[in-house]
Amino acid sequence: MAGAPRDDAWKRVNDALAQRLPQSAIEALGPLLAETMKQKEYAEAIKALGLKIALEGQIQGNRPEEKIIRLRAALETVPQEMKPVLEAILAHWTWQYFQQNRWRFLQRTQTASAPGTDLQTWDLPQILGEIDRRFTAALADTARLRATPIQTYDALLEKGDAPDSYRPTLYDFLVYEALEFYQAGEQGAVAAEDAFALDADSPVLAEAETFLAWRPVATDPGAPAFKAVRLFQDLLAFHRNDPDRTAFLDADLARLEFADNSAVGESKAGRYESAVRRVADQAADHEVSSRALALLAAHLNRAGDPAAARAVALRGRDAFPSSHGAALCRNEIALIERKTTALETESVWNAPWPALRVTYRNVTQVHFRAVRFDFESHLRQARWEVGGLSAAL
Repeated sequence: MAGAPRDDAWKRVNDALAQRLPQSAIEALGPLLAETMKQKEYAEAIKALGLKIALEGQIQGNRPEEKIIRLRAALETVPQEMKPVLEAILAHWTWQYFQQNRWRFLQRTQTASAPGTDLQTWDLPQILGEIDRRFTAALADTARLRATPIQTYDALLEKGDAPDSYRPTLYDFLVYEALEFYQAGEQGAVAAEDAFALDADSPVLAEAETFLAWRPVATDPGAPAFKAVRLFQDLLAFHRNDPDRTAFLDADLARLEFADNSAVGESKAGRYESAVRRVADQAADHEVSSRALALLAAHLNRAGDPAAARAVALRGRDAFPSSHGAALCRNEIALIERKTTALETESVWNAPWPALRVTYRNVTQVHFRAVRFDFESHLRQARWEVGGLSAAL
């Protein structure tokens, strides 16, 4: 069996990790990394390298910046085929470092100097700019990424509950990784107000062909929302003529979700609802329609129409029962059908007597019982908070 030697090597690594012996795991990873690179098994090599660097950082005081520094250095020496995924990993590690130290970056004064190598001295624009540069580098070799089937990276990526047709190439995987950052709004604190305003009346909520023909203009081409729009356009254009419509339809729905979260304007709710309905209708013979109906049901429920939302979710659940969209529909139905009650009244009762306000959902009867309570006796027997002061009477 060809894979047996590396299976044994990975077992040695995993056994060392189970015994909490990081140095032993690192020693086992060394020859494993050399062998996978020699055999051009790049997915497995990336897995080995990433784990080795993470463990080395752990030994060096478990400082997150340590593994970032090590991965930066490794990127200078690895084969070109490994660089896109490693750039994305470095972007994520740097993003995690920012999130863990957000308060420090928000307090630092912005400087005009170019960033040095020590990210502990960077200000907010510098670290966000670094994350952006790394994701840009990850996607730079577009032709190679689009020609790389996602199955090539099965040794590295964990399988989700959706088939590979949703992310058929390495390009798809990396685009969605970058979109996660550009949609997160992290750069709002440093972006100029007029960098790029995503108007709900723009083609961002139009039909796919209209959206693809749109040429948005931004005063700052680095604005995260602008980059997200361009990435969605590239992704949809790539899959526009696919015989299998899965990736295109899924990307179109992701584009609409992005618009719903990011666009501004009074027309947004109506245009988003119409757009999602349109995708659900156009893809009625495809399982992605169930996901469109799940999004529509969630929108209707948020808008205060749970009955209509439930009906839509039932359609999505029954249309393609084993699909990811059907699972989302079932979750929405459970949320809509959940029984809830809440009781509100005043904390002090005296004339004129206050009202009891009961709010409820999916409940037909509510029963009350009045219980006599000697408040003064309670205060004498126990410590109590009265007006924020502790009292023992």
